[in-house]
Amino acid sequence: MNAVATLSQGRYLLLVDILGFSALVQTKGREEVLETIKAALKAFGRWEDLNQQFKTIYFSDTFLFYQVPKGYGSWAFLDVYAIAGFILTALLAKGIAARGAVTFGDFEVIDEPQSGHQVYFGSALVEAHRAEQRENWIGITIEQSAWMPYAAEDSRNIAVFEREKVWQMRKDGVLLLNPFIKMRGWHMDDLIGEINAPYLEWDAPEFPNEIKAFKFIKDQCETYAIQGDFTGRVAGKYHATDSFLKQVFGSELYDWACKISSQ
Repeated sequence: MNAVATLSQGRYLLLVDILGFSALVQTKGREEVLETIKAALKAFGRWEDLNQQFKTIYFSDTFLFYQVPKGYGSWAFLDVYAIAGFILTALLAKGIAARGAVTFGDFEVIDEPQSGHQVYFGSALVEAHRAEQRENWIGITIEQSAWMPYAAEDSRNIAVFEREKVWQMRKDGVLLLNPFIKMRGWHMDDLIGEINAPYLEWDAPEFPNEIKAFKFIKDQCETYAIQGDFTGRVAGKYHATDSFLKQVFGSELYDWACKISSQ
């Protein structure tokens, strides 16, 4: 398929996997597993309702949040990366570790009325699955297929957002998303006294979610550090995430996030 056809027929796709789901199923009861799934579905459902242009498919430990109308649009890119951040922090706020990827490309969702099944497939799904499996952290990557159409509109776009701490570009051209959108926005306002309510009541639910999410990551890092575990299969994901946040935030914003999440 040529580039023009891909842009006109493609969709944005966010794939999110719950980490440690197999262990959860094997070690916890039915109700606890169900509550985890329901909490995750609630996070996705909120943005389905608010945005109206994306829908969710769920199976086992995987969630697919896909663009319904086909075709590239800058609105879809801007929506999907922001929603990805809000969903991730909503999950982390509930103590649900997750990892995912944003892609753009072919993604077909077909209802089969005779069988009563829904069939879905496409290059965007394959790419997102491979991208998510490649990583060793707790976060969202934005693959080149997703950001390059947006950059083509203005080559400065990606660099401008990177300076604003929206993401960090890795050497392989993958963008590492900073999901703490509200923290970036409210930092300077707090320094000049514009936040005049308790942090956990301000700009709810997104800002409180981010505070709880940041605290969850820091608490997990501290727990593993006390155990002397910095490189274990699970511990390494949390330490890598904390290291990324230090880099993308910068010292001033990171220290502020530590302060408000510890209160």
